[in-house]
Formats: sequence, C-alpha cells, structure tokens
Amino acid sequence: MAQIYNSDRYNTPIGELVITPIAHGSIILEFDEKIIHVDPYSVVADYSALPDADMILMTHDHYDHLDKPALDKIMKEDTHIISTEKTAETLPGIEVLKNGDSTEWHGINIKAVPAYNIKREYEPGKVYHPKGDGNGYILSFGNFDVYIAGDTENVPELSLIKNPDIAFLPQMLPFTMDEDEMIEAAKVINPKILYPYHYSKIDKDEIQRKLPGIVVK
Repeated sequence: MAQIYNSDRYNTPIGELVITPIAHGSIILEFDEKIIHVDPYSVVADYSALPDADMILMTHDHYDHLDKPALDKIMKEDTHIISTEKTAETLPGIEVLKNGDSTEWHGINIKAVPAYNIKREYEPGKVYHPKGDGNGYILSFGNFDVYIAGDTENVPELSLIKNPDIAFLPQMLPFTMDEDEMIEAAKVINPKILYPYHYSKIDKDEIQRKLPGIVVK
C-alpha cells in the first residue's frame, strides 16, 4: 500500500487473505494476487495512491459508497463490479446481486444478504436504507467466511448469519446502529473477529469488554 494502513493476514482453506480497513465503509481485500475494493470513498483516502481494483464490491448507491471519483482512480479495463440494482442505474453493465443471490469470482463465493433500516428515518415513514435497496455480503474463502454488513441495523435476517470468521458491522447514527445495537448484532451473528466500521467515533476497549468471546479489531 502506498498509504499507511494496518493490514491483517488470515489463513483460509484456499489461500492467504489480507484485510486492510481504510476508513468509513471502505475496505481492501487481497487474495490470490487479486485486489478487491469495498465501497471505495475518495473523501477518506487518496485512491490514486492505492492499488487498482480487480473487483469492486459496493453495498448500495449512496454517495459515500458509490463514489465515482474513487472508482475512476482504481478502475482497469477488466475490473469487475458487483452491486445492487440501484447502483446499476448509475453504472450499467455491472453484475447485479439482489438480497439472497450468490455468485462466484476467482474461487470466492459471494452472497448478498439484506442490509436496511428498521427505525432510522429521515422523515416519518421513510427510512434511510429501505429493505431491498442495499446489500451486505458474505464472502466465503472455502469455509472461511467474511461478513461485510453495509449500512444496516440489527435486522431479523442477521440471525441467519451463523458464526462467520470475520464480521464488519457499522456503528453510526442516525444511519445505522449505535454502540449497544452494534454489540447486540455482534452477539447475534457471533463472529470470531469483529471489525466495527463506518463510524465517526468509537470506544473499542468498551466494545471488547462487552464482547469477551469475540476479538475486536
């Protein structure tokens, strides 16, 4: 990486996975000499100094997740993009996954799961993230699962995500969850390792204290 970020290395049944949280909802995954960008956002990083993308995974079409300036800096001719139907309205020709759909890319199974608001509204009756508009993703490297939640609350469908190796859960009001809600979501899915992300401020020591059986990064 040209910029200085902390990376973590994990052994999966099909090879080494390197995870680099950037900031906000942005993450880079490196696997089998391929670079996967998740929700690249130019406000939080200089993407001209980061590796080009072999694949880009976007959770939804909001400006801080579908950010054309960031995309323009990391796209190659053969960059593959996976996202939602609403994202495809801006970026025609991408691979669209609806909630529940799965695909495979270079040996990685990618499943789209629901990511939405239950109670966070910008006006009465209108939530920030309607059900069906956005995806979370489960990336399976053999039986090593990485769950990237996207912008979601602790929705009922989280109970179907069982014991992933790694989970990224958001903590930001008014759009997703507060600390207590995020902690409860972590208890529901019970990952081995939790990366709180998409936050403006956070107390990881306090989160770790409340989740003694989970490693908080």
